[in-house]
Amino acid sequence: MLKVIFNYKGTETAIQCNIDEIFEEIIKRYKSKIEIDNVYYLYNGNKVNKEKILEEIINNEDRKINKMIILVNDLIEKEDNKNIIKMKEIICPECNENVIINIDEYKIEMKCNKNHNNIILLKDYNNIIDISKIKCDKCNKNRNDIHNNELYICLNCNINLCPLCKFNHDKNHDIINYEK
Repeated sequence: MLKVIFNYKGTETAIQCNIDEIFEEIIKRYKSKIEIDNVYYLYNGNKVNKEKILEEIINNEDRKINKMIILVNDLIEKEDNKNIIKMKEIICPECNENVIINIDEYKIEMKCNKNHNNIILLKDYNNIIDISKIKCDKCNKNRNDIHNNELYICLNCNINLCPLCKFNHDKNHDIINYEK
């Protein structure tokens, strides 16, 4: 038996399952315990493919202890079905990068590494981004055109990379999953 622990906003819910179960079935059992919709699931920083069986998803360390932790995140969809996510950090409205902020008289002044300088009224700031518009900075592929919508960020170059460009990128650089 394997214990899958779903973590949604700090609340953990454990589901017992077999290693040969399809992840979608485990999600159904999880959703019967907690009422949530419009979410996506992350395991080790990667979006989980619901059609796969757990044996194809789980890493060796978690397999040894018969436990895996799945992060559950909210997904907000607009009427035109573009993927919108709410960011926890304040980000540049032009390039979606982290910013240095200065708050003065109900205004947020934001400066990013790409030298964008934005001043927005605090009440007008919106920290959601359309992830379908994010592109690989090397091959210029749109995130929706990339297999499993996977995208990475090179922390050294400060660029977005699709899986193929990540594979061909400098191996000495620190590269993380965009979702992190």
